[in-house]
Amino acid sequence: MIKRILFRRESALLLTLILLFSGFAYFTEGFLDAYNLLERCRYWTITGLVAVPMTFIIATAGIDLSVGSIVGLSGIVLGLLYRDAGWPLVFAGSAAVLTGLAAGAFNGGITSYIKVPPLVVTLATMALYSGMAVGLSKGEPIRNFPESFTWLSLGDAFEIPFGGSTVAFPVPLFALASVFAVGAVIFRRTWVGRFTECIGENETASQFAAIDVGRMKLLLYTVTGLICGVTSIFYTALYASARPDAGKGLELDAIACVVVGGTRVSGGQGSVLGTLLGLLIIGILKYGLEMASVPSEQLVIYIGALLILMTIFNEWVASNRGAKS
Repeated sequence: MIKRILFRRESALLLTLILLFSGFAYFTEGFLDAYNLLERCRYWTITGLVAVPMTFIIATAGIDLSVGSIVGLSGIVLGLLYRDAGWPLVFAGSAAVLTGLAAGAFNGGITSYIKVPPLVVTLATMALYSGMAVGLSKGEPIRNFPESFTWLSLGDAFEIPFGGSTVAFPVPLFALASVFAVGAVIFRRTWVGRFTECIGENETASQFAAIDVGRMKLLLYTVTGLICGVTSIFYTALYASARPDAGKGLELDAIACVVVGGTRVSGGQGSVLGTLLGLLIIGILKYGLEMASVPSEQLVIYIGALLILMTIFNEWVASNRGAKS
């Protein structure tokens, strides 16, 4: 029974999350403050949105290091069109999404058809998009967005009763839940998910199986850019400013959630549900350690140790499954 739970990644991750949550709740004073927990979810939303398409990318044995820079560039486009060109926020936001889509398509095109490794491509475009954001904004943040816009990330949809009082439910959680739900269905119930894992398992065999590998990669990187464009809207609304350094380090946070969630960095296996659990595990770990007054510089050590352990665990599970089959 225990072995069966361990070999099912999602079950093991859920058990880890429950133990982590219970441990912090018991030993850390103030951890169960519902208001603080829901407020943290506003920030987890940014990472979670990007982590969903990153799951598909890593499942193909690829990587996208430019997602943070795409978020920053898209946000600057939104800010400039609103402030300088006088565009309504609806159109400026649409332009930000299209900017992300174009940036992702550029990554996918070079990776798919020029056959440059995605690590090299996205490392280069990470610097390119970041430089464009700084150049367009002259290194200055763009502020003075109306409250009707910042409500997207700072607003509350409704209140729920909790402990004799009420707790507000953040608006961005609806976007996060929707993206995870759609991503999970696509990954497990459609040909996109099956082809994604096939490409990660063996790209050459996938080509012989009549899978258009180039087109699939182009699609995945383009959708990743599209989601980054959407994320830039929530990021800008959350901080009430469009900044050229927005999204800095976002790629590492997203990759961490995906890896902790059970997607193999060598490709072939992935799980959107696992990525959600990975997001919650990392979020609860950071929040709990901060509530326990652990210095911020030490948080990186704990996250790094968690990543190493989960990578070893993922490969161990995969090797045991392979031995059984």
